[in-house]
Amino acid sequence: MKKMNQILCLAVVLLISAASFGQGVTTASINGQITDANNEPLPGANVVAVHTPSGSTYGVAADFDGYYRMSNMRVGGPYKLTITYVGYQEFLKQDIYLQLGDSQQISVKLTEDASALDEVVITAQTNSLFDSGKTGAETTISNQQVTSLPTLSRGIADFVRLTPQAKVTGDDVISIAGQNNRYNAIYIDGAVNNDVFGLAPNGTNGGQTGVSPISLDAIESFQINVAPFDVRQSGFAGGSINAITKSGTNTFEGSAYSFYRDQSLAGKTPFDLAGEDGEREKLDDFTALTYGVRLGGPIIEDKLFFFINYERQDNETPQPFDIENYRGDVTAADLNNLSDFLQSNYGYNAGGYANNTSSLESDKLIAKIDWNINQNHKLSLKHSYVKAIQLDAPSSNSGRINFLNRAVNFESTTNSTALELSSTFGNKFANNLVIGYTSVDDNRDPNGSPFPSVEIRDAAGTSIFFGSEPFSTANLLEQRVLTFTNNFEIYSGKHTITIGTNNEFSSAKNVFFRQNFGDYRFNNLQDFLGGAKPNRYRYGYSLLGGTGDNSQGAAEFDLFQLGLYVQDEVSFSDSFKLTAGVRVDIPYWEDGLVNDDFNNRTIPLLEANGKDLQEARVGQGINANVHISPRVGFNWDVNNRNMTQVRGGVGIFTSRLPLVWPGGAYNNNGLTAGFIQLTGGNTPDFNPNPNTQFADPEPGSGAIGGQVDLFAKDFKLPQVFKTNIAVDQKLGAGFVLSAEFIWNDNINAVVYENINLQGPQFNTTGAGSRPNYGFRLIDDTYSDIYLGSNTGAGSSYNANMTLSNNYITDRLDIRSAVTYTYGDADVLLDATSSQNSSQWRNLETVNGSNRPVLSTSDFSPGHRVLANSSFEFKWSETIKTRIGLFYDGAEGSPFSYVYNGNNLLSDTGSDSALIYVPRDESEAQLVDTDDLTASQQYALLNAFIEGDDYLSSRRGQFAERNADRSDWIHIVDLKFAQEFGVKFGEKIHSLELTADIFNFTNLLNKEWGVRTFAGFNQVQLLDFERFAADGTTPLFSYDPRAADTVNIVDDSGLSSSRWQMQVGLRYSF
Repeated sequence: MKKMNQILCLAVVLLISAASFGQGVTTASINGQITDANNEPLPGANVVAVHTPSGSTYGVAADFDGYYRMSNMRVGGPYKLTITYVGYQEFLKQDIYLQLGDSQQISVKLTEDASALDEVVITAQTNSLFDSGKTGAETTISNQQVTSLPTLSRGIADFVRLTPQAKVTGDDVISIAGQNNRYNAIYIDGAVNNDVFGLAPNGTNGGQTGVSPISLDAIESFQINVAPFDVRQSGFAGGSINAITKSGTNTFEGSAYSFYRDQSLAGKTPFDLAGEDGEREKLDDFTALTYGVRLGGPIIEDKLFFFINYERQDNETPQPFDIENYRGDVTAADLNNLSDFLQSNYGYNAGGYANNTSSLESDKLIAKIDWNINQNHKLSLKHSYVKAIQLDAPSSNSGRINFLNRAVNFESTTNSTALELSSTFGNKFANNLVIGYTSVDDNRDPNGSPFPSVEIRDAAGTSIFFGSEPFSTANLLEQRVLTFTNNFEIYSGKHTITIGTNNEFSSAKNVFFRQNFGDYRFNNLQDFLGGAKPNRYRYGYSLLGGTGDNSQGAAEFDLFQLGLYVQDEVSFSDSFKLTAGVRVDIPYWEDGLVNDDFNNRTIPLLEANGKDLQEARVGQGINANVHISPRVGFNWDVNNRNMTQVRGGVGIFTSRLPLVWPGGAYNNNGLTAGFIQLTGGNTPDFNPNPNTQFADPEPGSGAIGGQVDLFAKDFKLPQVFKTNIAVDQKLGAGFVLSAEFIWNDNINAVVYENINLQGPQFNTTGAGSRPNYGFRLIDDTYSDIYLGSNTGAGSSYNANMTLSNNYITDRLDIRSAVTYTYGDADVLLDATSSQNSSQWRNLETVNGSNRPVLSTSDFSPGHRVLANSSFEFKWSETIKTRIGLFYDGAEGSPFSYVYNGNNLLSDTGSDSALIYVPRDESEAQLVDTDDLTASQQYALLNAFIEGDDYLSSRRGQFAERNADRSDWIHIVDLKFAQEFGVKFGEKIHSLELTADIFNFTNLLNKEWGVRTFAGFNQVQLLDFERFAADGTTPLFSYDPRAADTVNIVDDSGLSSSRWQMQVGLRYSF
């Protein structure tokens, strides 16, 4: 605590001394130079911009060199720009629209006219792509796109997918530029909205429930930045996602809306999953209803405005499953017998497995006040509240049977407040201050009555799961985040100098003891029913007492991250702008509980065995390392005709790190958490009582002290070196062609080693020799000891080409774009889990997880083609038709071929050993099974290998991690909207009917729109059976059903292989 007090004192000093971890841009700007006909500057020229809907006024005077800058301007429009100078004609430009982050350059030559009787009036629309402030890759999504393009989830991911460098999978998991999904920054009105702790796969607060952090009706626009060379923007290695909320205007505007889906608005069983009779069925009954209301307007005209939005969501998501598609040996009768056995012997209701329906209830409220204090000062205050309750039901598929009471009950509440003050001081200075505070409370519990977690292995790599979800048995999280950001701008001739600070204070309290009700795995169903011992037993528990959420020993820790930066934006001419800056980020980590036994006894033992702990100690906070991020960006308007634009830059980006990773060091310290894992003949009998699980291991079993997580003393946040180059070319007739290339090179990536694992005990013999570690520990007082550190290995790149066109007339508005993109990424470790242990255990390797090699990342985007088009036709002032279309054609995700069976490497306890691809039958080392002889198996295996381009190229070699991919996926989404209005006085009251259709092509043809995947990015192609009599030669078997896991048909949730439609009704005024 003393250390944190010192940090806070330092923070206060720095905040006072600074003019003010990344911030989201919330505004736009206009700049330029005012000259006379002879290109002589007109110092003191008066420049005034008025946001017509709200009357918000921004005014400056040109400096000595004729330059002017208006910063911190409200996004949207239209604006009216007026420039006046004594003795010269007035310049007036109307219908100016500013997009988020715009730096629109408007340089003007005034005509001398002593009488000044006439106004020069110019009305024009600009292409936002041609923006002198634009350097690196970014995508701006306007309100017109938000309302015109299809969306069923009404979530952020539906629009982030418009970004060429983005890849959206599963539960709205967003990867940008081939980077980890947790390496993104998410802002709403400039305030951080990341799930800072890092448990939500979609990266937002409350995201574990699947809820969106904000209603689409509250959003004015989005901006997705991949490589902005503006040092104000940081906290990401992938990209930043910034949403700006709507504000009130001088006109009272409001809307009431409702959106609905049910089984009658969805397709039948995907063609590839139809039964032997070909019969396809509709989904079971479900409803999904979203409704809300928004209202905005003036409190005091031109001065004070309000905006409020409330939205309620009641969604059910069916997840159908037909036992005919299960590739294991267990039948429906067997599963019914199992369910009856659990009820009669243990009084436990496991629930069903055929249609495990998930549900989500949520309330969202946002309220915002905007105050135009005067022409030079603007204040905005916003508060948002999101509460969500989810039943996250696991779905069954061809490889897994999940009973319903393995579901998760999740409740999340988020409150977030943001205050923004934008100020201008004469024509030389401007300031933007943003203060944000967010509280998040997450409570995750297992569904059904308390019961141990059970897995029963079945044939062909399949399994049956029931009982409490193992990671929800003791799981509570409280987060508090305070952010303070201040940007002070100094204008001096061609220079715009920014001095800023961005600071984030985070506090977390986490109760987490995995497998706290006990976790058992059995070889087969007969073993479980017959009372045989499990083949594996796991149990995590508090060494301080308690069970479930009442477990003692919660991890509590604080983090303070200080960011300071300076930047100079230089306009060398109207056609060339250079931005150069440097940013410094310093994270301060709190110390934890000190484990003297580990530090004084275990560490020397580990070091004596050749382990480099990099000065890591239990209870020692990570050093306050300085992260320096210099950046240079440029924008060149070739020939100064606004026809050809070259832009780009280079620089270092420091990413945020999910706090759950270093948080493991506060949880798993050898003092508060115990963990036992037993295998083979050492396992206890099955015990159905969660409160009396076996926790009395033999001394030296590695269970007394449990798992220990460490981080190198000089551990640094993830950092990448980004290079971006792009060319934008106008082709005429409204067409623009853009080509862009981005390279990310890792400077500090995250990697783990289990430093308590002894070296190999022997090398296997036969084809594909590899080490076997025998699950041997160096210090068996503890179990696994994980050391997190940094590596510079790994990189990613993305190249794309986009052709866009906007055709806009008084009655017709058509906006279209088509993009081809290709990207790849290689890493030592993907870090896809929230647990340090899983990061290491689940890494597919040849020689063990302590010996990783560079390989294709799970996040590698591959080839992708995307297109979107929005069409709006105004039949009259009150009648409009809108059609929106989105196409996404993409390569499937990468996956690895591994063995089913963890004893081949005997290091991690996971099925993560990459297969050896045999040249011939002798190298396959197959053994007979009950169904097939070894020769019959090889004939089938050989046919599969020959039919796969990748495997057939690897004969006599090991398969590489993530070197193959699932099939291409082609999805088309469609939106249709018809608006009818009636005009009363000056106001139009309208009624709008909408239909959003996901997977529209599947509606047209049942064989189209099929989505496939490889479960957990793995295909367990071969089964490891045992070692031969010599104890070193591994023997395998091949079940041809394993080949079916290469492309599992997705029939779960919204993003499935069925078309689904959402109908909507909206009243607006």
